[in-house]
Amino acid sequence: MASLDDVVTVQKNGVIAINNLAQTNNRMLGTTTTSVITASTLVISGAGYLVRYSILVAGVSGTINNANSVANSASSNALCATQATVGIFNVGMPFASGLVVNPGAGQSVAVTYSIG
Repeated sequence: MASLDDVVTVQKNGVIAINNLAQTNNRMLGTTTTSVITASTLVISGAGYLVRYSILVAGVSGTINNANSVANSASSNALCATQATVGIFNVGMPFASGLVVNPGAGQSVAVTYSIG
């Protein structure tokens, strides 16, 4: 027969596994969506996961960058170019430095991401 310690250990391992699944699920679905962005904006500093972006008002194509400031965003650290048409676009890219959104002229963008 299993001891009480064995039963508690099994329970603890179950809780850890469920927690890990929940964290993975949150990362893939995104935990935060920005408000509408119409000018170059630092969304967050640090590491995370860009889930998707939405073009709410069409305009010239812009970029979403892995950078820790608007000044540091460049073509060399672009995660993706934003579409010039209205829609929701899945990305699924990790970023390490931060998330900078540079909408194109006339464009309105919202991004969904997870931290960490």
